[in-house]
Amino acid sequence: MKRYLLPLFLFSSLLLAGCVSHSPHSEFARTITFSVLETFSYEHTLVSGMDFRESEEQMLEKLSKSVLVSEFAARGFDEVETESDFFVVAKWKKEVSSYPNVFDHIDGVQDSMNRRHKPSARFAARLHLTVEVYETSNRKLFWRRELPNVFDAVQFTEGRVTESLQRAVENFPERIERDPDLPDIEAR
Repeated sequence: MKRYLLPLFLFSSLLLAGCVSHSPHSEFARTITFSVLETFSYEHTLVSGMDFRESEEQMLEKLSKSVLVSEFAARGFDEVETESDFFVVAKWKKEVSSYPNVFDHIDGVQDSMNRRHKPSARFAARLHLTVEVYETSNRKLFWRRELPNVFDAVQFTEGRVTESLQRAVENFPERIERDPDLPDIEAR
């Protein structure tokens, strides 16, 4: 009987691990006609939670705007000051937390697992990032990505902030080019 327990345990572990995958479209909060989105604007950066140094706040605001504008432009969207199709908001929060999931941290699973055994790493001030995208016409949220515990507050660097922002929008789709020769189904 005991010799069947190990294979059964391994099989069930593999089965459960396969169920933990994330859909690349899991960040959409509601349905939207994506093909009409051509332009965007950067709305603002919200910084909350435990106290940040003034220089850290300024860096978060500056990098959030520059990195996200660059990332959306690389996907084919045009940045405009007014009359955009959608706008982007970055939210940074610093709070004390434990690691609820080793997949959250920007350094990856192995480094997170190695750090979990240290008593000083169990509870620490960590940064959380949320990037939200709103349709401008009705100001309704249609896309959101949360990165809890993305890095420890003592690890605050320009590189980590930049990498976190890039990771937050890695699954945002590219702009859809509409072919003007195709018939419009809604026009009929």
